[in-house]
Amino acid sequence: MKPGVIPYGYAYLEGKLVIAPNEYKTVLSILKEWKSGKSFKAIAHLLNAKKVGTRLDKTWVGSTIAAIVRREIKNEQSTNSKEKPCLN
Repeated sequence: MKPGVIPYGYAYLEGKLVIAPNEYKTVLSILKEWKSGKSFKAIAHLLNAKKVGTRLDKTWVGSTIAAIVRREIKNEQSTNSKEKPCLN
């Protein structure tokens, strides 16, 4: 395992970072709400209203939602750039 905090939606399995299905459903829900135009704060409020807990059973805040969205968008862009080589 590598040192540091494991990102929400992921877990270590045999030393590799993999998707944690129970949390990743929430990540996908966050992305869906964000892509539909909801603010980070509104998404946090929605998750709290639905009683979806964080990994540590705390309440969701907009900054956490923002970090998850930014990380996932960055991961998508990184994956897409690896799959589509740049042809100059």
